[in-house]
Amino acid sequence: MNRLFARLILAAAGLALLAAPGIGTGLSSAQTETGAICVATFADANGNGLHDEGEGSLAGVNVNLATDGAIIATHVTTGDPAGHCFESLLPGIYTVTFTDSPTYRATTSTEGTFALDGGQRLTINDFGAVSIPPEALRAEVAAQIAAAEPDEEPLDTSVRLLLSTVGSMVVMIFLIGVGAIIFGLSDSRRKRPAPRPGQPLPPAPTQIRPPEPRTD
Repeated sequence: MNRLFARLILAAAGLALLAAPGIGTGLSSAQTETGAICVATFADANGNGLHDEGEGSLAGVNVNLATDGAIIATHVTTGDPAGHCFESLLPGIYTVTFTDSPTYRATTSTEGTFALDGGQRLTINDFGAVSIPPEALRAEVAAQIAAAEPDEEPLDTSVRLLLSTVGSMVVMIFLIGVGAIIFGLSDSRRKRPAPRPGQPLPPAPTQIRPPEPRTD
């Protein structure tokens, strides 16, 4: 009876230890509680790198969240002033990266690494960039193309028209010459007289045999 009672006490003690926070799993409640990292963007109209009053959110920015060198989440901003939060993150070290784009030019840092504790909601500094309109983007691309080929000047319209005309004439003369040759060959074949039916063929040329040597 005493042994049974002792076993019951030990079992109850074991259950109590397993139910205690951090016992049995090796993790405390702070280590298992998830957190969040929140990001936001702004259109830096004056390009000073500061989120000034009146500067709204910037849409179309791609944000990557990585840990241990692997991207685990990505988000494209929609222009919501509240920003975006990466939820349900375990405690650890995370890297946030705002990717480059031809439609804007960054005026703040594009990458940061942060330590997240259990239950923490971390809001990082807003990402700012100057938005590039389509007209300026096309002009910038044209300038880059021109800079890549500084020694090549574009041909004048009259020069290009002259070269096109000369090329067409050369091709035309070549085709006329080929056609004349083909027509001449076929015409010469047509002019050759054909033998009439029943007309004897011209005699074959006689062959002169050399005299045979005499034998005395």
